[in-house]
Amino acid sequence: MLRVAIPIFRSRVSPILDSCTRIILIDIEHNQEIERSEIHLNGLSLIERVSVLQKASVKIIICGAISDMFQNMLQNVKIHLITGIAGEVDQVMGAYLSESLNDPQFYMPGLKANH
Repeated sequence: MLRVAIPIFRSRVSPILDSCTRIILIDIEHNQEIERSEIHLNGLSLIERVSVLQKASVKIIICGAISDMFQNMLQNVKIHLITGIAGEVDQVMGAYLSESLNDPQFYMPGLKANH
């Protein structure tokens, strides 16, 4: 099983991972979504956020913008980042599963996605 995390604001990818308050966890098996759950990050420091994501067994985060510091912290614990992504969570997840996140419709304005 692979667990992918997407920071959310309403039904969209949250623009900044560092300050998001909610993350949806999506479990994938055989390239299909099998379950979703949500975690809340209100008031947590970056170190606490890394710990929560590690304990949740997150392997990949699909997000918009992220600070260099937070990016380095996540990479140090072997969490892979796909940054520069915007859009509705369901559409982004569908694009991830079909390997089409490199479509410009999913790029944050002014950014090119970084896989």
